Amino acid sequence: MNSILVATDFSNPSRGAAAYAAALAKLNGATLTLLHAYLLPTPVSEVPYVMVSVEELQKDNEKLVKEMAEGLENQYDIKVNTLVTIGLPADEVVFQAGEIGADLVVTGMRGVTNTLDKLIGSTTAAIMRKSSVPVLVVPEQSVYAPWKQVVYATDFSYTMNLRCLKMLKVLSGNQPDMHMKIVYVQRPGEIMSAEQIAGKVRLDPMLETIPHSYLDLEHVSVEESLKQYLHDHPTDVLVMVAHKHSWWERLFSRSHTREMVYQSEIPLLVLQDK
Repeated sequence: MNSILVATDFSNPSRGAAAYAAALAKLNGATLTLLHAYLLPTPVSEVPYVMVSVEELQKDNEKLVKEMAEGLENQYDIKVNTLVTIGLPADEVVFQAGEIGADLVVTGMRGVTNTLDKLIGSTTAAIMRKSSVPVLVVPEQSVYAPWKQVVYATDFSYTMNLRCLKMLKVLSGNQPDMHMKIVYVQRPGEIMSAEQIAGKVRLDPMLETIPHSYLDLEHVSVEESLKQYLHDHPTDVLVMVAHKHSWWERLFSRSHTREMVYQSEIPLLVLQDK
């Protein structure tokens, strides 16, 4: 892994995500880039107000990003690049990730308590949906520690592509004590299809260099089952694959399932297979 891009809005969740990304960058010898994207203020009433120039906004934001970068450089002894752009945050993150050749995008997340939190969460959801590179969502208060227990949730309905597999191997290669639990949740009475059985058979040799084991769970709700398992079994990272028209996409298209992401207390690594 050569390059990590971190989206920041200077909030506590994004600062925590930047610190987590800095630890990963140091571990993997990767370049870290902080990106702040902002929109120009728009009048919402006829009440007069002082309009700040684009130049002033740019300068102020560049100062804040620079200060943040210097703090990370001093703490983690790494080089941190900075980018400040005007535009919709999710779109800018996806665009700039392509421009700099980022291997991983990192963004923060906090639990939903009000409308503002839902807005912030929607930006993270948009990044996950639009990105063509893996996205690591880091919940507020998460502090990096070596990955020992990783859960990969799948229904085996697809075969992981080489790009996803490469990222998993890179991350696991620098986490020597990592073990991946491959979790499949089936509804009561459900039987795996021929396609799912074939997917599981194809997956196993692909993961031969990654210590792993399998666990089948039974529950009427996939997301509730995962939440319960993660609650009962200390886990460092949850891994899912975003595959076009896949179980993952159907799962996260429902609003109550997105709450699992908002409320997650562990990082979520979304591998892009689309």
